[in-house]
Amino acid sequence: MQLHVLQDLRRRLGSVSECELEEERVVAGDLVLHDVRGTVSLLRTDRGLLATLDATAKREESCSRCLAGVLIDVDVHFEEEYVPLVDADTGARIYPGEDEDVEAFSIDSEFWLDLREGLRQYILMSEPRPLCRDDCAGLCARCGADLNAGPCECQPETDEGQDALAGLKQRMDEGK
Repeated sequence: MQLHVLQDLRRRLGSVSECELEEERVVAGDLVLHDVRGTVSLLRTDRGLLATLDATAKREESCSRCLAGVLIDVDVHFEEEYVPLVDADTGARIYPGEDEDVEAFSIDSEFWLDLREGLRQYILMSEPRPLCRDDCAGLCARCGADLNAGPCECQPETDEGQDALAGLKQRMDEGK
């Protein structure tokens, strides 16, 4: 998920290049992605390169109910400007101006543009609540047993208010 972009930075403003992405496994911070497929388009801007990524992947995740491991499908689209730390023609260090965003994604001094952090951030922002299956029963809140394997041995909690309402409903059903 790293692209060498020296030639892209030497192109005229407005020029575009595209690259196909195919990675079997990508580690992006705390995320592990499998079968990453897509395209990245690089548009030369006055500051650097505007990267537009459209990709699909599978993500290792834990079920939000029972914590079992699952692979979920992920679609990601993002556009971010990557700014070089070094001038592509002179090799001189580039210092951001006062009005420039110092938190912008950067292109390192060897002219490698790393898409992994942008990919990680955009996936986390659009993260669904993954389930191992639609009817996942989850874990028992008291003992932690996996309820997908069957009921646990915990005694059901009683709620006096609920018991009173159940008694009232029963009397109403009986017509008393």
